[in-house]
Amino acid sequence: LDSTGAEKEKELSASSGWPQVHKLKDDCSCSIGLLDRSNEREVAVIHSVLQHEIEVGTYPQSPPMDQSAFLAYYCSHTVLVARDSVTNKVLGSVYIKPNFPGRCSHICNGGFLVALDSRGNGVGRALATSFEVAARTLGYKAIFFNLVFADNPASFALWNSLGYKQVGRVPSAKRLESGEYVDAYMMHKLL
Repeated sequence: LDSTGAEKEKELSASSGWPQVHKLKDDCSCSIGLLDRSNEREVAVIHSVLQHEIEVGTYPQSPPMDQSAFLAYYCSHTVLVARDSVTNKVLGSVYIKPNFPGRCSHICNGGFLVALDSRGNGVGRALATSFEVAARTLGYKAIFFNLVFADNPASFALWNSLGYKQVGRVPSAKRLESGEYVDAYMMHKLL
């Protein structure tokens, strides 16, 4: 995290409403706040979840992703973590970073992860809600997701339900292990 990013995280952390608390479908709650990069256990959990997602193909990278590549890719900018409000267990995370450089750096991107045993309980929606609040607070004006794969209908449905618009489609964007290809949607939302 560079000095500019660290300053932005301080502003986010100091703004009211952080960490954010969300009620989940099972009537438990999660707290969403900034990743503590010095917490090796949390960093390892997030790395493990990302590694799994890379292996099953919801992220475009090829496996495996070592620790240094993970830190450079996922933890280079702001990272929010959803934690169980009682146990502090990591339920999911999202990074927030510019999608483009320079004159287009006001458009952010996010990489969402939800732990396997936390899926279907509203963690993704809670992260998405906090992601939008954080993105606004960090000064972003829009969100653009480059690759929402067509074989991930839960993700596509979530973004549609939150008012994101499909602004493009990338034919044959992802190569499956079978040799077949899957399209990807490009999703956009103004903040």
